[in-house]
Order: sequence, then C-alpha cells, then structure tokens
Amino acid sequence: MHDQNIAVQEPINDGSVMRGWLAYVIVGVMVSLQFALQGSVSLMVPELKADLGLDEAGVGMISSLFFYPYVLLQVPSGRLLSKWGVKTLLVTAGIVMLAGCLLQSVADSVVTMILGRLIMGIGAAPMIVCFLGTIEHFFVASVFGALAASMEMFGLMGAGIGDFLIPQSIANWGWRSTLQIFGVLTLIPIILAPLVLSNRQTLAVINEGEIQDWKSVFRDTRIWIFALYSGLMFAVLNAFAALWGIPFLEADPACTGHAGQMVGMTFLGAAIGAPTQGWLADHGMNMRRAMVICAILTIMLFLAVVSRALPASFNYLLLFVLGFCSSAYVLPFVMVKHWLTGESLSVGLALTNGVSVMVGTLFYQPIIGWLISLYPQADANSYCQVLMIIPFGVALGIVLIQGARSRTEQVVPVQSEP
Repeated sequence: MHDQNIAVQEPINDGSVMRGWLAYVIVGVMVSLQFALQGSVSLMVPELKADLGLDEAGVGMISSLFFYPYVLLQVPSGRLLSKWGVKTLLVTAGIVMLAGCLLQSVADSVVTMILGRLIMGIGAAPMIVCFLGTIEHFFVASVFGALAASMEMFGLMGAGIGDFLIPQSIANWGWRSTLQIFGVLTLIPIILAPLVLSNRQTLAVINEGEIQDWKSVFRDTRIWIFALYSGLMFAVLNAFAALWGIPFLEADPACTGHAGQMVGMTFLGAAIGAPTQGWLADHGMNMRRAMVICAILTIMLFLAVVSRALPASFNYLLLFVLGFCSSAYVLPFVMVKHWLTGESLSVGLALTNGVSVMVGTLFYQPIIGWLISLYPQADANSYCQVLMIIPFGVALGIVLIQGARSRTEQVVPVQSEP
C-alpha cells in the first residue's frame, strides 16, 4: 500500500505504561474542556440575546465563528505537530484558548465577543492532532482505532457534562463567570502537560522519500468523500446537539426545563458509541457497511425526535441511541490511519477532522439560524421544518460512500508484536 522508502516507526517506549495513560488522560481532559467551551453558546442564547442584542441568526454566527480558525488551522496544526511536538504545541494552544475564553467573559459588545470566539478557535485547533500524536507516541498501532475514537469520548463527555453543569452555573453566577470558571480549568492540563508529555512523537515521522508525499493527501478523493460523510454524520452532534437542539426542545412545552439533559444524552450515546465502533473497526469490522447502517438508523431516529410523534419522555432514549449511531463519524479516521503513514497520516487526519467539523459548524449552524429567522416565530414547528436538512445531509452521505471506491472494503486488524 505504501512506498518502500517510507519508514514506519513503532511507538517510542520512553516511559512507563502509567506515563502513557497519564499523558492520554491529560490531553483528553483538554479535549473535554474544548468541547464544553465550543458548545457553551447554545446554553447562553437568552443571556447573549439580552446582553449583546443578538437574534437567533446572530447567535448562530457567534457560535460558528469559533470554527473558522479551527477548521482552517487543522492542516497547519498537523504540520506544526511534526515540527514542535505534542508538549509545546498543546501548552501554547491551551494558553491561546484560555485567553480567548477570558476575553469573551468580559465582552461588552458583539465585536469583542467575536474576537474572543475567534481566538478561542485558534487555540482549540491543534487539540485533536495533539491527542492523536499522543496515541501514536505511547501505544501500539493495533489499538489506534479504539483509542482515537476515545478522543471523541473525552470530547463528547465534555460537551455532555457542559450541558448539565453550564446551565446551573449560569443560573447561579451568570454566563460571564461561567466562562471564566471553565476557562481557568484549562490551566490544569496546561500545567500538567510539561510534566508528562514529550515533544517526540511518531505521527509525523518522515524521510527523504516522503517529504512531498503529504501533499498527495489533497488529491485523494477517498479522503474527501469519507471526510464529508464524517461531517454529515457529525452534524447531528455539532449542529443539532451542540447548538440548535436545546432551543428546539425548549420550544416544546413538554420538554421545557429538561432540554439540556435530553441533549446531554446524545453526547453520552456518542461517547459510548465512538470507542465501541473504533474497537470493532480495529478487529475487522466492515466499516463501509457499518457506516451505511448507522446512517440509516440516524435518519430514522432523528425524524422520530423532531417529529415529536412520541411522548417527550422517550427523547432521553431516542437521543442516546441517536448519539450512539451518529458516532460512526469516527470510522473515516480509522480508514485514513490504514491508508496513510508518516507525515501524510498527520495531514490526512487533520484534513478529515477539518472537513468533519466544517460541515456542521460552518454550514449547518449558521444556515439553520438564518432559516429560523425567516419565520415569524421560532417555535417547535418552524424548528422541525428547518432541522430536516440534517437527515437529508446524512442521506447524501450514504449515497457518497456507496458510490466511492474504497481501497479496503474490510481492513485486516493490525497485530501487535508479541
């Protein structure tokens, strides 16, 4: 599959197993905080509308601004990882993310809020590639799928915990103090990272025969197609659950006061589903077939939720299973890991992550806000009609991967050294 001149390096054994797991958890905590902060806008909609004079479209714009630098800096982050290493990149990015969060907390105008949101997006951009670099550094290749998918477990648990804690914190101390509290929490992994992490890592190891190979990633149509599928599935989480799900459910009198907890079940389902599907992928699961089945189930479950055909109490279960099925968006990452190596792998994973995030945040989030603003009243019926664009996109993802030619229909699991 790969050129013979490409050097495939096993993870560096430069410390104990305990150190590897500590590094994994520290970077995972940073990813959790990133997810909690990036989705915080959806929990502050009434406060932001009152304090900054925003409407639904303005809130959608503010939320999506985080993701412009986040997406645009994915590939540069992959390159920086190969030059700086995990430790330096994570600490630097964490400080920038903290600065953006604190700036938002003191914003007295839309312009200041925009600037803080953009800075936070810049700082958050390298977190995922740092996490993947940490896995490559400390763990064998045969567990990459499960551990990489656990990255989503950390992130989605952060988002789910945020949905439970941030509303209570806003009620007690206000949205500004809440941002400050969660921002200061990022100091914990920033301080601990230099004690455990290393600047050496294997994700972007290159040699002379591979220096230009990373550029070919952008010409590989498989990566673009499967990354787009990932984005269309991930939109269930970062467009619906992370932003518009709560306003939609709150518009239904039967769900008022429980929307945050209901949406939190979506993140919990994905937090369990992502590592489960990653582990199955590592052990020979037919990933394209799994992606199609999960996408069909995602459409059915999403329609069941937005149609409000069942009693509101069923939303907890429906949204949990919806999150589990939509977590199939992690499978393209495992496929890229099997297709690429060296610096091309670093860039390929960053590109997949960038496209995956971009679909929901730069397209769906603002488009849904704009469409909702066209209605005389943002009620449950108007949300139901507008949110139908999400299952339509998932259906498009099914068509794309069914028509794509994959180099590996079923990946043979990688065996670790005895």
